[in-house]
Amino acid sequence: MTKQQLNQIVEYTALNLVEIVNLVKFANFSNNEPMMKVLNLPSDLGGKAYIIKLMNETIQGICRCYVYAQLVVREDIAATSPILLNSTQTRLKLKTEGDARPLTYPLQVRLGKEGIIQWSSTVYGGVQNIVVWGLTRDDDTIWAGIGVWKLQGVGG
Repeated sequence: MTKQQLNQIVEYTALNLVEIVNLVKFANFSNNEPMMKVLNLPSDLGGKAYIIKLMNETIQGICRCYVYAQLVVREDIAATSPILLNSTQTRLKLKTEGDARPLTYPLQVRLGKEGIIQWSSTVYGGVQNIVVWGLTRDDDTIWAGIGVWKLQGVGG
């Protein structure tokens, strides 16, 4: 059952990431303001903690981006889901594991509720307000990732 739940979590996260990238792309939103969506994820899986990671791999010159989730105490119970984007038409940079590219931390959100997105390549499943986010920079590159949404002035 847990493996199936991890599969559902990675597929749900990957689909929402693709959706937010497409929204950013079609909104032609070039004011450096991130768009985000709060994910509806379980706090644990049968009492066991889990993590979600964004991963980037280059195999034989082909870049592969995917969502990875695993139980914290059992690395052998894990799941992955590809992030299916037509990257030839979308200049996309995912904030992933080991990524040293500069991007302001945390991301300020001024539209709607004011707050910040504390982006990371890894989030713990039990954290509230896990989000997928995306934004366009001046060169029409879309940056996207996962993180935690915090209202301004709440929770540090």
